[in-house]
Amino acid sequence: MTADSDEVRTRVQNELRVSLLGALAASVDGEELALGPPRQRAVLAVLALRANHVVSRSELIDAVWGEDPPASADNGIHTYVAGLRRLFEPGRASRAPSSVLLSTDAGYLLRLSSRGSDAAVFRAHLDEAGRLRSEPLEAIRAFDAALGLWRGIALDGVPGPFAAVERARLAELRLTAVEQRAALMLTVGREAEVAGELTTLVSAHPLRERLHGLLMSALYRGGRQAEALAVYTDLRRLLIEELGIEPGPELRQLHEQVLVGRHDPQPEPVAPALVPVQLPHEIRDFTGREKELAKLSEVVPQDHSPVLVAITGTGGVGKTALAVRFAHQVASRFPDGQLHVDLRGFDSSAPPVQPGTALHQLLQSLGVPSERIPEDLSAKSALYRSVLAGKRVLVLLDNARLAEQVRPLLPGRSTSMVLVTSRNHLGGLVARDGAHSLTLSTLTRDEGLALLTSAVGADRVAAEPAAAAKLVELCGHLPLAVRIAAERVVTRPHLTLADLAGDLADERDRLNVLATGDDEDTAVRAAFSWSYLALKPDAARVFRLIGLHPGAEISLGAVAALAGVPVSRARTLLDVLAGGHVLEEVARGRFRLHDLLRLYATELSATEESSGGRDEAVKRLLGWYFDTANAAGTVIAPPDHPAFLLPPLSTQDFSSHDEAFTWCRTESSNLLAVARLAEEHDSPTAWQIPVALWNYFIVSNALDEWTRTYRVAERAAARDGNQAARSWAVHGQGLAAFRGERFADALELFDRALAIRREIGDPVGAAWSLTGLGMAYGGLRQFDLAVDRFGEALRGHVEVGSWFGEGGTRLFLSDILRSAGQFEASLESARRAFELMDSHDAPHGKAMALVSIGWAQSKLGRQAEGRDSFRQAIEFLRVLGDRKSLAEALHGLGATSAGQPEVARTHLLEALTIYEDYDHPLTPEVRARLHELS
Repeated sequence: MTADSDEVRTRVQNELRVSLLGALAASVDGEELALGPPRQRAVLAVLALRANHVVSRSELIDAVWGEDPPASADNGIHTYVAGLRRLFEPGRASRAPSSVLLSTDAGYLLRLSSRGSDAAVFRAHLDEAGRLRSEPLEAIRAFDAALGLWRGIALDGVPGPFAAVERARLAELRLTAVEQRAALMLTVGREAEVAGELTTLVSAHPLRERLHGLLMSALYRGGRQAEALAVYTDLRRLLIEELGIEPGPELRQLHEQVLVGRHDPQPEPVAPALVPVQLPHEIRDFTGREKELAKLSEVVPQDHSPVLVAITGTGGVGKTALAVRFAHQVASRFPDGQLHVDLRGFDSSAPPVQPGTALHQLLQSLGVPSERIPEDLSAKSALYRSVLAGKRVLVLLDNARLAEQVRPLLPGRSTSMVLVTSRNHLGGLVARDGAHSLTLSTLTRDEGLALLTSAVGADRVAAEPAAAAKLVELCGHLPLAVRIAAERVVTRPHLTLADLAGDLADERDRLNVLATGDDEDTAVRAAFSWSYLALKPDAARVFRLIGLHPGAEISLGAVAALAGVPVSRARTLLDVLAGGHVLEEVARGRFRLHDLLRLYATELSATEESSGGRDEAVKRLLGWYFDTANAAGTVIAPPDHPAFLLPPLSTQDFSSHDEAFTWCRTESSNLLAVARLAEEHDSPTAWQIPVALWNYFIVSNALDEWTRTYRVAERAAARDGNQAARSWAVHGQGLAAFRGERFADALELFDRALAIRREIGDPVGAAWSLTGLGMAYGGLRQFDLAVDRFGEALRGHVEVGSWFGEGGTRLFLSDILRSAGQFEASLESARRAFELMDSHDAPHGKAMALVSIGWAQSKLGRQAEGRDSFRQAIEFLRVLGDRKSLAEALHGLGATSAGQPEVARTHLLEALTIYEDYDHPLTPEVRARLHELS
């Protein structure tokens, strides 16, 4: 026998097979392999799906960890590859080269035969079925062979963004194969089988039109016309409710065929019928922009390279109107769909839409079920590119703020076109992503006149041509201003164009600025003045005073405080402003101004309110914020509100933890701005408001707001010479740093707070700062130093008689000891904390101690005892209303109920629901555990 034949025999005897169409598995010569830790399995999945091709180390790192790999990722890849080699070739000498998993200068290559993975065999059977389309029975057998390879969810349990994308891709291939097989079965008279199989599938994929069409055909051919029509009715209702669209033309045609009783209704074609058509409606009186429309037409894609266009310009210049107009003009050239997302980059009522959220919306619009959309941003983006591959789709991304918000939403290889609108230049998209840039200026004289004519009617413009031209000029040729002027004329038939032009000309200071023509925004200010001058004095005053509020949104209560009027009167005046489109009510009792209107209101407050009037309004506003924050802080659990530092309560607006927490969270975007406003006015509320919110920041996860707000508080307290308040502000920053795992920063801040408290003779505060130092050292895993500081803290709390401080410190010590692996000591510390809380009848403290006891018991393997502790804690916390702590107890109960999967799942689901409300750092851990249980 030759050497060559020996090599062949060895290769056959040691043949590696990898199973990907289910839980990842591998075998050599039929013997199942134990594939090791999750990330080692993820590496194998990448190599197997790209078998016989080199995969670089950087690609493997991205595939396994995504965009934020640890510093040890490169070494980790080396370790996992070495582990796989030992599995595949256990008899290979340590320094001998691998014949299965090869190393090259560029990366790694896994050798597999053409049938070495079930995914490759699946693909081969699909190809065979495609070749046999003219022979339906043979093609069905090929599909049966392909689908018979599946054992569950592809790559089930394999972590990493690559696995998430491939899981979705393979699932889509499987579903498409099911559809193609069903279509073939209908041609050979097997409609009963198709109906049986697809009835279950349409429940799992309720928005997939092709499945519904095939099921309708099968039911009708089987003499079940009424059921076929019911399938269509249910789908249509769901599409309208969920997506706001009608079924596609193919399915509507099939419905008509079934409805009229056509002898042989045709199933849907192979291509999915659901095509997203999401473009906003066109502006009725759109005029002009012919040159810009021509430029856009020139760059419509012709080959398989996507085209990106950034349409930029000032606010009100008509960017969205142009993009929507063009999109409607070319929609027919993008038969696979037209998508639209408002990215809210400049929306004062809400933060910009994050790329992950936008991708989720886009993927759902493209027919990807929510359960198949990965959580990871890079995986979502990759799946999005895969879904769009080879398609002609138009994507309108409106109101983008930054290039980084757009990049994950760009298609890969496809004949797609992306239109992006923004007030920012987005030069990064041009330089890095090859975007075509189109900057919109104001309208020309003729375009402005055409817009005015379209809005008010040709007769009125023809009757007053000079006045019309003057009006457009005074509007600065800005489309928004022209439209506002036109609306004023249309709604007041007695008003002539000359009258309106004269009104504008009388606005002395503002019109002087407008007359320069240097500032396009002045056209908006002038146009806004028409709505303002139509207001009655009380409503006009409220509009001006709202300009003093520093936040993006303002509440009814804050408006009442600013104006110094009862809430009922404020409500009436706000209704007047909303009715005149001067502001918008975004939620019950919450309002926002367009950002340019806000600037206009601020200018008016400076020019039409006296200095004393402005100061009094701000004083009332800051007083309202402090009173409300103080009231909320006393209700939010845990009971740790530093009331001794603050003026007494003057109001009590909240009856529960949830109600108070919701107010704080709703106002969270305003709190920092309000604190800064107080600092500008040298008001003590600059530190009082943040300190009043102590309990909110303790239970929330708003770490950045906590830090920045408490920095303002520190400066303000120092200015006022209030060292006690300053120490609380510094200590609060330390807690925020600790919660954000910035342990070195926390150490420095707690140390500063301790120094201040010792200097002013505050032993109570000093003991708490020592507790903080113990926490920070524990976070740094310097456990000996942590225990020392906790010991000092405990002595300090005992000396001042603070049972609450001693109990709280023992709970923190229990957590640190548990992290150090000292589970018995952790349990003992938590039990002593419980005894203290119990002896002083502190139910919240007892509940928190029971949670720590439960976790320590769990770590000691005493799961039944742990469950009892968590259950007791839950009983307390449900009564107390502290939902965040309740979620932590439910998490513990779920974790200790592993032997009862359904029970564990119930508790973990409830915990996850609450964790998500609080943006809790343990949310991913609970979500992952639920995935394992499912």
